[in-house]
Parts: sequence; structure tokens; C-alpha cells
Amino acid sequence: MADRRLASAKDFFNEVVEPNYNDFMRSRSTFRAAFNVSVSLFHMADWVFEHSKASAERALGTTFQARPELWRLVESQVRRAAYIRDVANASKHVRLTHQPSSGLTRIANTYITSVSFQSNAFQNNAFQTGELRIDDNNQAIVFDDCAKDVYDFWKGLITSL
Repeated sequence: MADRRLASAKDFFNEVVEPNYNDFMRSRSTFRAAFNVSVSLFHMADWVFEHSKASAERALGTTFQARPELWRLVESQVRRAAYIRDVANASKHVRLTHQPSSGLTRIANTYITSVSFQSNAFQNNAFQTGELRIDDNNQAIVFDDCAKDVYDFWKGLITSL
């Protein structure tokens, strides 16, 4: 039996990012799934820089001197990418004290909405599951949208490499 290794950005995307994203989309109302997907989406930039820098530069029409430059490009092209970075960092550090990208300053600013049952039980939306939201200065940001946008960016880039 051959060993399995993560030896490329495509491997990381296929083996870590995509399964984490799919798990999150199936169970959006768990912090575990949200933290896993945010960390893998954020660190995808590291994998691309390390393993596919030249190909990514050609595909994106720019150059990168350092790893953080690639993530800054993602934030400039994906409207809600800053929330992915901040949830990933806040899930690790609890509080963001050094240059957060958004209004999220601590992991306690993330919350899961209540799960509800509607009385119209035979309708498609009878069971409403909770979703993860980010409180950004009293504005509720839906984490699903942030994750989808960044996932779509990486999927498009990986496909072009």
C-alpha cells in the first residue's frame, strides 16, 4: 500500500479544504466545523505560496514576495475574506489584538443562531437550522457566505494551476 502525503496545494485543497468545506456546509451550526473550515481556507494561501507560487502568479497576473501578500490579494478580490482570516485567528488566540482584518475582535463575537421548528411541518422550510454569524460592530455577518466566497476563489485557482 502506498503512503498518502500532502505534497502540493492541490493535495491540501482536495484532502483538507474541500472536505472541511463540505462538512461545514452539512453542519453549519457547529463551531467545530466553522473553525476547521476557516483555518483550512485561510492557510490555503500558505500551501499555494509554498507549492504553486509561480503557477499562481501566472494565473492571478501578479507576483508575491512573501506569503502574506497572497492572502492580501485574496482579501482584495473576495469581499468577505477578512472574516475567514479573523475567525481562524480568533479561534486560536481567543482575542485579536494585532491588526484584525474586520470588526471581529474576539471569538466571542461569533454565535450560532437558534434552531427552530415551524408549525407548517409539511413545507420545505419547516425545520430551520441555526447558522454561524459574526457580530461586526452590531452588524450580523453570515459566516456561510464568507466561507463560500473564499472556497470558490480557491477552487477556481486550484483548477487553473
